[in-house]
Amino acid sequence: MRRTVLVLAVVLTVAALAAPAFAVPPNPNHRVIEVLGRRLVSYNHFGDPNQGHVTASAQGELVDTNFNSLADAIRGRAALLEGHGVIRFRITQVLLQVDFADTWFTVARSDPDVVSSNNPAYLVDYTPIDRYCVSDRTILTYRVVHRDLIRWDDDTVGSRTTISNQFQARRTKNHPDCPD
Repeated sequence: MRRTVLVLAVVLTVAALAAPAFAVPPNPNHRVIEVLGRRLVSYNHFGDPNQGHVTASAQGELVDTNFNSLADAIRGRAALLEGHGVIRFRITQVLLQVDFADTWFTVARSDPDVVSSNNPAYLVDYTPIDRYCVSDRTILTYRVVHRDLIRWDDDTVGSRTTISNQFQARRTKNHPDCPD
């Protein structure tokens, strides 16, 4: 299992370098300090990997926006990678959500409606960066959700929702309890 995840992560990384179909390109004014809650999910066309296969990932990223090697913000990241059998995909929404009293609230959102028809198809999108609340170090539970459409080789369309594992990070500035 561990080897499969490592190989898949390498494949996603190589695909990212080979097919730069970024909706929101990485910003040269910040860098990722830590990846949190990464979840990889495989989707097969009608449950049959021989008819078509897609790998999706959702994760949170702690970001350093001022290059002092300290995370001062958080964002969500969504990615799709075609194994085979795909005409195109579309990421329609990426959400960074926080758990408050057992209810998920969106704190950052991207509605990119980005499409990839590359061969193999590959897409990445990010939520906007959400800066931490400066005067409050409260730790909250987050997750990343992305919604996608996949047009398979047989011209059928399927929709998928991928949800990251839950992860912990500081409260952000747009949280109603942030005094900043």
